[in-house]
Amino acid sequence: MHTREFLNRFKAYEWETPTHEIAASVGLPEDRVFRLDTNTSPFLPIHPLRELRRSLLRAGVNQYPDTTYRSLRELLSEYCKKGIDRFVVTNGADEGLDIVTKTFLDSGTRTITATPTYSMFRIVTEIMGAEMTGVRRSPDFSVDVDGMLESLTKRTRVIFLCNPNNPTGNFTPAKDVERLVRECDALVAVDEAYAEFAGSSVIDLTDRYDNLVIIRTFSKAFSMAGVRVGYLVASEETVKQLNKVRPPNSLTVMSLALAEAGLKDTAEMKKNVRRIVKEKERCFKELQRVEGIVPYRSEANFTLFRVVGTDANTVHSRLMKKGFVTRNLAGVPGIENTLRATISTPRINDAFIEALASSLQK
Repeated sequence: MHTREFLNRFKAYEWETPTHEIAASVGLPEDRVFRLDTNTSPFLPIHPLRELRRSLLRAGVNQYPDTTYRSLRELLSEYCKKGIDRFVVTNGADEGLDIVTKTFLDSGTRTITATPTYSMFRIVTEIMGAEMTGVRRSPDFSVDVDGMLESLTKRTRVIFLCNPNNPTGNFTPAKDVERLVRECDALVAVDEAYAEFAGSSVIDLTDRYDNLVIIRTFSKAFSMAGVRVGYLVASEETVKQLNKVRPPNSLTVMSLALAEAGLKDTAEMKKNVRRIVKEKERCFKELQRVEGIVPYRSEANFTLFRVVGTDANTVHSRLMKKGFVTRNLAGVPGIENTLRATISTPRINDAFIEALASSLQK
């Protein structure tokens, strides 16, 4: 059996360890393990789940879904205020990234991103046989637009941006994104997984530029990480190209039904977003009082903090033994010795901050 040669040197995505394995490794019951490493919502999408329950017997699971996903695209059109033919529905944002690279990358081409950022950008690039160039962000985590433009070559096909950025949480202003789009021929792919928390988006730039794609998801603000629904927004001409490589049936009728229910009544989602944003600000103030860390302001639903005077790996391990799982970014260039924590409920957040403070003690 022969696999692709590049897999011998390829660094794969580091999958999150299942909760039951973490619980077993630290000797805690599963319900005492709190996942603060996945940036998911602590709230269930109650309204969509109730709507699905009412319509379950009419779900049509014995048939394939409409391969055009027209019903969902109509609702997305209302939500985003863009034409129905400006959307590509995907199985989560990661399939959206996969579709982008399959559309624009050939073997031997290049992509650019602002580092540190979402690791899937590199992975989908390299799977296509392309190479990624990382341009280090400024000390305040802002994008070095000049540096990215200077890194362009004739082989550059895609520029990736995460906005707000994961894991730093900061938002790149629309003027900086537009400059990249305007001054290069490459596609600019902007991952807006956390846009609802920021209350800002560059989606309107797709009205004027064909070389811009916005990647969105229902995983974060809509509380549907386990449902796996995402979408791309671009000009009609760009959408036509993206649809050439889109799989015809990668979503289920149930996932589509839940996403549609979430868009028919967005009040619950918006309420939960406001709760998380308010709680994030409260937690930031509390974290500023914790001796031994430096927290960074975030426009997303998580907070990055640097550990000072102690090894972040040690703090991460101590927290896990107490049942709190953070994202360990201690070895990532540009954010060395940092951890990232998802904003959860006030009760869990308070317990986490208390556990963090005790874990920092030598």
